[in-house]
Amino acid sequence: MGTFDVENYGDLLYPVLLERMFRQRNDTGKIRRFSLMGSKSLQDSRYDTRPIQQLFASQLELPHTLIVGGGDLLRTDWHTVASHYRSICSQQNGQSSTSLWQRLFKKRSNRELEADHEFRHHYMNYPAVGPFIIEPDGILKIKSVAYCSCGVPFPFDKALKHRIADTFNKSVFLYVRDHQSRDALLQAGVKCEIHVGPDLVTALSDFFDAAQEREKGRAMLEDRGVDIQRRILCFQSHPQSRKKNTEVVKQLKSYQRRTGCEVVLLPLGSCHGDRKYLKRLAQYSGGAFKYVELVSIYDIIAVLAACDVFLGTSLHGNITAFSFGIPHVFGPIQVAKREGFLEVTDLPSDLKMDSWSEVNQKLELATGLGREFFAARAIAAKRRVHEVFDLLLRAVRSV
Repeated sequence: MGTFDVENYGDLLYPVLLERMFRQRNDTGKIRRFSLMGSKSLQDSRYDTRPIQQLFASQLELPHTLIVGGGDLLRTDWHTVASHYRSICSQQNGQSSTSLWQRLFKKRSNRELEADHEFRHHYMNYPAVGPFIIEPDGILKIKSVAYCSCGVPFPFDKALKHRIADTFNKSVFLYVRDHQSRDALLQAGVKCEIHVGPDLVTALSDFFDAAQEREKGRAMLEDRGVDIQRRILCFQSHPQSRKKNTEVVKQLKSYQRRTGCEVVLLPLGSCHGDRKYLKRLAQYSGGAFKYVELVSIYDIIAVLAACDVFLGTSLHGNITAFSFGIPHVFGPIQVAKREGFLEVTDLPSDLKMDSWSEVNQKLELATGLGREFFAARAIAAKRRVHEVFDLLLRAVRSV
């Protein structure tokens, strides 16, 4: 169970990789896939999900273990999560949502709070502390719940600490992706063992061969007019203000002139608006940057593997680059998960930017460290992901 029903690279990649981790270990158990609304192979993920409400309404046979996985899911702000989905439906004109939600959104789009309430009623109408904090053996009669590579975006509401601690203490396994998430759980009173390891997507290159993906990606870039004989900087960002946008173009053009590289603009989070933003950025650059839009998450993997350095606000864009041993820099975005990832993978904190004026300085730092530096740390980080996943699988099988 997770947010596998939104057009966002990391959200769609996560369950694909999770299943590959299971299959690699010759686990033959039946895996059923759930998200809030349900989905049909978004961005050619070849991954379909059912609405979680079907499971919680006892329309289906209950699973042996419910695994909650991916992203900043460990939270209690139901209506904020609902508002994210409403916002996504607004940006995408309902194209990836179910017909019921399309009708509800169209009907109530001028009353946002009411629309959020309707979304929760229709898609999150189940007893839990938070949308993804599920108690086993409760009203839902699920035997066990495990959490795999999850994040806690901010401290929990103190009024809910007892319920939060009680729910997590009943889990069969708890794996979070950074120490900040672990600390938030401990502060909430969680007493069970909390396993910390890098984000699951760190293991990506163990399932997608770097050389093959690089060759595939460079061929796609060449077909789209990118000079693959030059070094390639892959850039991504969520929408920026006009003032910041001017600084982004200034910095990227300066780096391009200084290094002679190609600048490829690659959207990764359609649900966050980066597709429209990067299209406008390409136009604003006067043709200096190449906008490359890809439908399939598998093509995105290949293009990321083909670049020589990555700069973006996307966590999973940076993680993909890291997995392939590619130098990368986090764009300026005020979220703790940047620092959490750098710490848990033993990468320098300087690989994150505080402002767009640091583009050239930070890219120089990253490329100066070299691919071998990143590759060595990626090997260690992937080893830790597999270690924690093996523990999770052992815990699930023992129930």
